[in-house]
Amino acid sequence: MNKLARVVTAVAFSVGIAVASSLPASAATDRSGAERLSIPDSSSCKAGRTVMQGMVAGPGGQLYIIFTRAGGADPILSRWARDGSAWDGTSWTCSGTPTVLGDVGHSNDLAYNADYLGTGPALIVTHGSQSAYLDDDVTVIRLSDAGYYESAAVVDLPMNISGLCYSATAADGAGRYAARRLGSLWTHAGSGSLSSGWTLVESSLTSHDNRSDQGIDCSENYVWNTRSINDSTPDTGWNWVYQYNWSGGDVESDIGIPGNSLTDEIEDVTHVGSEFFVGINRNGGLADSVKVLVE
Repeated sequence: MNKLARVVTAVAFSVGIAVASSLPASAATDRSGAERLSIPDSSSCKAGRTVMQGMVAGPGGQLYIIFTRAGGADPILSRWARDGSAWDGTSWTCSGTPTVLGDVGHSNDLAYNADYLGTGPALIVTHGSQSAYLDDDVTVIRLSDAGYYESAAVVDLPMNISGLCYSATAADGAGRYAARRLGSLWTHAGSGSLSSGWTLVESSLTSHDNRSDQGIDCSENYVWNTRSINDSTPDTGWNWVYQYNWSGGDVESDIGIPGNSLTDEIEDVTHVGSEFFVGINRNGGLADSVKVLVE
């Protein structure tokens, strides 16, 4: 939470007034910072796909991003290696040929676990998205130690989800997953099969208005939830990022990412160290983007 948000929250509670959870976009601060990666439709790492989907940071600060055609069709997994320079517009570069994926549903979110079930690094792709694409399957993509695709297998979860993240530092270093669909937040211990062992920790997460579920991210103490513009959003509408603790308690609920007249649609959030990044699917043929989330 930024300093201003902490002060506002403290004052509100000191006078016994709950902080409003439905602030208009004009009351929030634009928290989308500098662009770190611009990905035009002509990029070889898109392989002809035009829609950005899930995104997650992997080993060494590299990014994995799924791109699809309209409606989630023909997904590919792209890999962006960081060259070790300062965070600038050329810090990540497309690495290798994108991997054509099988049926991974809408590919709404990606989680990364460096040692999935004690067998090495893996990406976990959610199939479900919002209410129109209900799905309780995830695809576990095994990676080589260098971070390249090796194999994939489907795991059936006991509930539908549209967002998933994993933090190796949560639960005092034991690791923990968080999953979300609509207003529900679930958690799972870092060990054990994902097909069982989930706990519902919150069934009514904060929501400003009618936005679409997108990706989530988590760290040692917090879970970040993104919700994007959609067809029913006013032209002046924004995307939102919500920050929660692991019990689903609201920490900060007015992190605004402008929709720019319904052009910029937030898809996911991920972090590398203390730097948070948002993936932006840009409509109308404009280049997709990865921007800093200003904390």
